[in-house]
Amino acid sequence: MEEEFDDFDDYDYFDEDEDEERLELAQIALDRGESETALDLIEEYLEDHPFDVEALNICAVAATNLDDEIKALALYLKALRLDPKNGAIHHNYGVLLDRLGRRAEAQTHLRKALAYQPDFPEAYVNLGNVLDELGETDEALAMYDEALKRRPDSADAYFNKGHALNRLGSYEGALECFNAALRMEPHEPSCLNGAGYALAGLGRDEEAVRYYSQALARESDNPHFFYNRGLSLMRLGRLDDAVRDFDAALVLEPDFFDALIEKANVLAERGDLDQARQLLLKAEERDPASPEPPFYLALICEREGDHEGALGALEESLARDPDSIHSLNNKGSVLMDMGRLDEALGCFEAILERTDVYPLAHYNRACIFALQGKTAAAVRALTQASRLEPHFLQDAAEDPDFDCIRHRPSFQKLLRSAAREERG
Repeated sequence: MEEEFDDFDDYDYFDEDEDEERLELAQIALDRGESETALDLIEEYLEDHPFDVEALNICAVAATNLDDEIKALALYLKALRLDPKNGAIHHNYGVLLDRLGRRAEAQTHLRKALAYQPDFPEAYVNLGNVLDELGETDEALAMYDEALKRRPDSADAYFNKGHALNRLGSYEGALECFNAALRMEPHEPSCLNGAGYALAGLGRDEEAVRYYSQALARESDNPHFFYNRGLSLMRLGRLDDAVRDFDAALVLEPDFFDALIEKANVLAERGDLDQARQLLLKAEERDPASPEPPFYLALICEREGDHEGALGALEESLARDPDSIHSLNNKGSVLMDMGRLDEALGCFEAILERTDVYPLAHYNRACIFALQGKTAAAVRALTQASRLEPHFLQDAAEDPDFDCIRHRPSFQKLLRSAAREERG
């Protein structure tokens, strides 16, 4: 009897060892990206160990990778019922909730992950991503910095911080972040694209084109890389190259609304007005509520000298987006061209009721006052414009709108003072 007992012990030990091996093999398969294999192994393991939290987590991650979110959600909830203070489970569950667009819940679980596991760099990064998506960008940046304190070599933290800074327009800081990430992962396409975007924001479009080209050399099926390079090429005046990039983006993503709009913009700049108009009609079909197609249609009408058509298009654009300062400014400019100065003045004053740091509205007011012979008002408005952008004084020196007050002493004094400042 004693010998039979020993045999039974040996069998039990072998069985446990085999289970442990299955668990390890499932994790290895998951780490290699072999999610189907991992899922098969771990589901077999869970048949004998249904309350093993580590196994539930592996199974949920594999299910997520295979786009079976319903199964993954159920597995995470079961795991959290068994171990409610498990930071890794809260983290992975939060990442899945973010993927499903349930960002408030995602934030809750990612914060719990950090409460239970404060030195978890990935949780700081992913919480930062959720906060950024929720518009809490300042706190998101703080989360990325917390991640970098704990893991200074985190390319993900640098990448996501750079992405957030790009959206804020903090291009110098963004470029530093992307360059830091690229020192760790020199050929990462998204980092190259992010650095290109930052360079473009800094007005360094030639360099931006080189970065976008490197990104495309490694990921040639990304329409956004083509689109971003097209924007820089457009600003560099390389219009044919820009059109080719927008075309490439549209081949990869035919409903790429912004690519349609920008291609239409380039074609209009190139003088291909009929083609540009056709593209704007396509864009209108893609997004009938967008204010952009009628906005750009108005520019085409202006080029054609069709002021009534331009005015109608701008009014449609403003109906869709009443807060658009650019549409309101262009409407004022069209009304000026039509000689409807009081209505135009109303547009520019409406802009300045919302913001007094839109220099073009100050300049356009100065033009209207000059056309009306109101010298003092014109000089005051031009002074305000030039404080924000000094080049407006040089513009006024040649602008025919100021011809009727050009001889006035106050106008001449303003121009002389600007000339002295430029020399000094």
